[in-house]
Amino acid sequence: MTLEQVGAGNWRACLALEVDESQRRIVAPVAYYLALCAYGESPWGPLAVRDGAEVVGFVMWGIDPEDESFWIGGLLIDRRHQRRGCGRSVVAQLLERAAAEGHREAGLSYDQQNTVARSLYASMGFVETGELADDEIVARKQLK
Repeated sequence: MTLEQVGAGNWRACLALEVDESQRRIVAPVAYYLALCAYGESPWGPLAVRDGAEVVGFVMWGIDPEDESFWIGGLLIDRRHQRRGCGRSVVAQLLERAAAEGHREAGLSYDQQNTVARSLYASMGFVETGELADDEIVARKQLK
């Protein structure tokens, strides 16, 4: 898995990503996340997830201006590539990046009904904080 900036050569492939039918209620479309990156108040940066030559997913990252924590958001893997470790690989790469840049903490949020995300993030050391961000559960992980 490789991560690359979303730009002229891959944005259409990102827009074409589809989640499983069961996830459509709890995962926003890539177009929504790209709008957040372009127009939102938060400093999100969009990344395409590649497996070889194919774009198989999308994720955003950003730095919280209040506490300098590294945030991961909008992670989705195309339905045809799920259950292959792609999401885990993306999160691991972003955590390595955050630690290398000197961030002490990583944060993310997910829909309360997204049990797949909850399980993945817990298995990677994220701990739910009791906070909510736009009605989503916030989880954080201390970085060493």
